[in-house]
Amino acid sequence: MYTYYRLFLNWSEVWPLIIALLIFVFFKQRENITIIFWLLVISLLLHTVATYISLFTYRVPEPYKNNNILYNLLAIIKPVMAGLYLLKLKQLQQYKYLKIVFLLFLLFTLFNFLFIESIFTYSSSMVLAQSAFLLIFTLTFFLDAMIDDEIPLPLSHPAYFICTAIGLSESINFFINLFIFQVFKTSYELSVLTMNISSYAFIIYGLILATGIFLNREKPRFSPFSQSI
Repeated sequence: MYTYYRLFLNWSEVWPLIIALLIFVFFKQRENITIIFWLLVISLLLHTVATYISLFTYRVPEPYKNNNILYNLLAIIKPVMAGLYLLKLKQLQQYKYLKIVFLLFLLFTLFNFLFIESIFTYSSSMVLAQSAFLLIFTLTFFLDAMIDDEIPLPLSHPAYFICTAIGLSESINFFINLFIFQVFKTSYELSVLTMNISSYAFIIYGLILATGIFLNREKPRFSPFSQSI
């Protein structure tokens, strides 16, 4: 049983994304969330390779053993693609500061990797910037949903699930990445617990996204599957 539990956690950055993508494959979507589809595809590819390198380092050729660059790329791609999706929502277009935050994030990314850190070294500052960026966007979305009655969205709209998934996972990971190196130096048991919490947060992120995509389904893409529904 413990073996399955470890397998469950070890690949926690992969299988929730597969579930979400399978729903995309089998069902057409009512609202246009193509950019989220590509975010999932790219994330799945990078997380799969990063997890494989981490678990099977001995099988990987020496020049490719470092998976830090993959996580740094994820810290760039995820906020950029999620930010582009949210900026297209009509109710967020009125908040001009979000575009400024988006531009500042891009400038910080360029400055950080050109002058401060190597992209081949895990960048906790980049991950923290990612979390701060995404939390600003998702909190703005929910605050607007509470105060703005002019552009209501049905609760089944995928934007709610996307923002919930991102908001929950980033609020957890923000504090984890804020203290992660100190935790590793202090206690091995606490560091293992911390990484497990991060794994659970990613599972929740993937499953909430999958739920939103499922509720946004319009009709099956394939007729044999349609007949079985």
